Amino acid sequence: MKKLVLLFAVACFIMSCNVTESIVFNNDMSGKYSSSFDLSPMLQYASSNRPSSVEEEEKEKRDTIIVFNDLFKAYKDSIASLSEEQRARLEKLRGTTMEVHMDEAEDVFTFSMTRPFQDFSELKEMNGQLDATFDVMKEMENKDGKASGAQLDKMTEDEETTYTFKDNTFSRFVKVEEEEKVEEEAETDDFSKQFEEVFSQSYNTLIYTFPRKVKSVSQKGAVISEDGKTVTYKVPWNEIHKDNTLINLEVILED
Repeated sequence: MKKLVLLFAVACFIMSCNVTESIVFNNDMSGKYSSSFDLSPMLQYASSNRPSSVEEEEKEKRDTIIVFNDLFKAYKDSIASLSEEQRARLEKLRGTTMEVHMDEAEDVFTFSMTRPFQDFSELKEMNGQLDATFDVMKEMENKDGKASGAQLDKMTEDEETTYTFKDNTFSRFVKVEEEEKVEEEAETDDFSKQFEEVFSQSYNTLIYTFPRKVKSVSQKGAVISEDGKTVTYKVPWNEIHKDNTLINLEVILED
């Protein structure tokens, strides 16, 4: 588990992984949100670049599915005894399903978070949901004493994403302050150069399915499905690293 969490944290820190965000909307704009991370390229890189002087560890294979609502039921008494702050953190995970699949022998490593939502306004909570699932991973790592909470917070922090839907227009917007962007680039530049090959092969993919046909999409690289209801937008991480606005998207639906 220590190796799994450390690879996950490093991959998130330099964004050297394939990230897919998917939202399926119903007629009333309720739906299902999922965010998945394919860290296989990072795992493959780590395996192929292991120094000969380092003894090879036993290959891990893990398939874990956590349905947090089930945990709330099974451990309700234990949860009730926690502090108010601890319970508030756990509440962010209500309705969430987390999956981790890892097979080092096959260089496969994926992580995902899925959560249904009853109202569009609940999408504003998804950043907190994803952060909470990161916290679960970080707690596992901290038990081994190999990394401080502050270090792992920095590794897995993410800019806040805003979703809006008004007048048949859906938008996804990430705002990054210029000062923060300059500081982040300075801190990660040397580190990310070590993984340039992995970084160049990594993508962020947005997949949004709507109850009505799409009229237009703001980004030229976006693809509309044959039935006109699904938008897929795939952008290389090295391009996003240069221009963060590339991951912002606006979709206009037909009346």
